[in-house]
Amino acid sequence: MNKKNWLLVLSAFVFTVTTFSSCKKSNDTSEEKSTEWFQKAAYKGPQTSSAASFVIKNIAYVTTGQSSNAGSKAVHLKNTYAYDPASNTWSEKDTLADKDARSGRRGAIAFAIGDFGYVGGGNDGANFLKDFYKFDPSAEKGKQWTKVADLPIVLANAVAFTIGGKAYVGTGETTIANGTAFTNQFFKYDPELNKWEAIPDAPFAAKRKGAFVFVSGNTAYVGGGVSNGGYPTDFYKFDGSKWTQLADLDNDRGVNRSNAAAFVIGSNGFLVGGSKGTASSSVVKYNISGDSWTYDNTSFNGGARQDAVGFAIQSTGYVATGLNGTTRFDDNWSFTPVY
Repeated sequence: MNKKNWLLVLSAFVFTVTTFSSCKKSNDTSEEKSTEWFQKAAYKGPQTSSAASFVIKNIAYVTTGQSSNAGSKAVHLKNTYAYDPASNTWSEKDTLADKDARSGRRGAIAFAIGDFGYVGGGNDGANFLKDFYKFDPSAEKGKQWTKVADLPIVLANAVAFTIGGKAYVGTGETTIANGTAFTNQFFKYDPELNKWEAIPDAPFAAKRKGAFVFVSGNTAYVGGGVSNGGYPTDFYKFDGSKWTQLADLDNDRGVNRSNAAAFVIGSNGFLVGGSKGTASSSVVKYNISGDSWTYDNTSFNGGARQDAVGFAIQSTGYVATGLNGTTRFDDNWSFTPVY
């Protein structure tokens, strides 16, 4: 075979291999997507739902929540555990404590400001609460929690987020003269003054509890939840001074859900699990710049659940604990999206 013919054969071979490789890559999306979820070290506490979480310096803290004893009776927790993703280990911290030693609670409110975490509110099984506490991870054992100013109202199952060194807490369930009620009230906390102040109510179409929130830059995105048996579709962003309505949540695809885990990775927000009548394992992605939702990420490998904690550390999301029916969980999963 002459040199010219050898070159033709070689060119044809390279073209064939390149084409095959290209086709294989495009057709293997589902295989690549299957590697989005990785099981990590199990939560150190009991099987738990409705816990609270916050992140300080790439360490996640999970505290309070609800478990059950051998007789299936509800147990309201005050344990606190820290998760270090670098070593994939959990360590025990001080329990949330107050002077009445009645600090076990579910549906508590949590956020971080600087080097401190804050947790309070919730329900202890008999009462809605408004007491609040600051957590200092650098403090010696036995002195990690200190009391701060109470919330202006008793409140559970609310959203909480931090913008510009201030915390914002709102929606959720509270008490009124003749029972309980959902609310659209919001409050701002100034850690330097240790003071809460009421700000204008959120302009949501329906009062709700169990809403989701994620923060990108200095903007919070709030939606979902449950309101008198329905699942609201209105969706808003908040920059610390004003609310702006965004495109409604997709009702047909179930983006309007309650009690979902939520976090931000890069320029996208993610919702994992939650409930719309039944617990879900679906994952939906919100494109922040495009104000649009997509559904191309794999379902949560840990199975359907609601009332899990969700947080992001660097470019990885995490989902731990949760509830499906009467079953609670202590598993912990990391999520690295394949786009």
